[in-house]
Amino acid sequence: MPPALASIPVPDHLLEEILLRLSAPDDLARACAACTSFRRVIKGRAFRRRFRALHRPPLLGFMDAGGFHPAQAPHPSAPLASALAPRAADFSFVPAVVSSSSYFMPPGVQDDEEGPRWRPCDVRDGRDWRSIYPRSVHMWTYRQDGCQVSILKDSREMGDNELCDRLTWTKRERCNAADFHLAVCDPLSSRYLLLPTIPEDLAAQPQECLSEFEAVLDPNTSDDYGDQQPFRFKFKFKVICIARYTTKLVLFVLPSTTMQWSMLESPISPSIQHMSCSDCARGCFYWTQPSGWSDHLMVLDARTLRFSTVDLLTGYHLELSHLPDKSFGHRSLNAVVMGREGTLDMFSLVSQHGSFTIHHTSLKNNSQQWKLENIIQLPGQYHSICTMGAAEGFFFFRGAPEGGIHFENVDCYSMEVKTYEITKVCTKMGNTYNPRHALPYFSFPPLLSEPTI
Repeated sequence: MPPALASIPVPDHLLEEILLRLSAPDDLARACAACTSFRRVIKGRAFRRRFRALHRPPLLGFMDAGGFHPAQAPHPSAPLASALAPRAADFSFVPAVVSSSSYFMPPGVQDDEEGPRWRPCDVRDGRDWRSIYPRSVHMWTYRQDGCQVSILKDSREMGDNELCDRLTWTKRERCNAADFHLAVCDPLSSRYLLLPTIPEDLAAQPQECLSEFEAVLDPNTSDDYGDQQPFRFKFKFKVICIARYTTKLVLFVLPSTTMQWSMLESPISPSIQHMSCSDCARGCFYWTQPSGWSDHLMVLDARTLRFSTVDLLTGYHLELSHLPDKSFGHRSLNAVVMGREGTLDMFSLVSQHGSFTIHHTSLKNNSQQWKLENIIQLPGQYHSICTMGAAEGFFFFRGAPEGGIHFENVDCYSMEVKTYEITKVCTKMGNTYNPRHALPYFSFPPLLSEPTI
């Protein structure tokens, strides 16, 4: 009988190359539990950094003012989402920074005595899941004792001229950007950073009435510092606040490297009715008109902090905007993504004769004409469908049955941009006036991630 062949140890660098080809986090978790040498490689910081660079983080669900809504079976991320849900939905580790006495409850609205609450505003870079709170706002005016008072309301919990169950408004006759408290959070590690408020003298410089305020995280500054960490943070970040005034667009910017606010006034006047919902693609933010068609997209390059516009009503979009018997749905915004070879891709929801379709159009680098790429039929069992934006190569929408403002069974879907594969993510309560208030939540499990704050 020939002697048994002795196994030859596999060097760690070859193990790393093999394990990097396991795209599912669940497979890596099983490999980590099966063998000590596998576990040693997987837990190495270099491996985790390479894995996050090669693979897209899994979609775990959606985050909104009501909390975290995890992916549900049979979605492939359902087991991981269920396991992480308690930590993803718990922001109790972030302390309250504003007392209830500093906020105003309008006449006729019952105070729930919870006081001002943190709300998700942006989720950027699913590899380390960071968010800014609270949400964007719009100005609202009312008359009291014969005088007109201007206050700021939470734009994503309100429909047009409709009151919701919970209102939190700042109590000041002339609000400015200094009223907003922001925090960057890493819920999976229960870490947070309270950001300094915008200085009063800086916030007062525009000298106009503030009508809208939106805070986002710059997608271009999430680079790992590596082992040398000169600051409090393992990852750089930059906060950009877009403030819309009567005739001005102003940017308030806070980089983590200095933790000092600066202000830039855009030479472009605000031309979009509402700027509380944007899509981010390759370092730029894109805004479209909340209802109907405008003649352009408004673009903010997060690298240069400059605004520009892109012609919208050209090519197929001209035909699309004049479709007979069409309904684009109020606040059902177009979603913008960056396609292959640098093309700008747009997904527009169209309703005709009770049927909902998504029209995929693209604008190539050297072309001025929008071209139709495909028309995708959406599930037909819904009374209404609204878009929810785009992120990480997915387009999101939700379908609701016939009913009032609030629905108990709103189904949320993702569509793979490259393959058009439609997958149901979860069922949650929704609000027809706020189709894009739910933020998609992408994150790696703790095994493959590390605290970012």
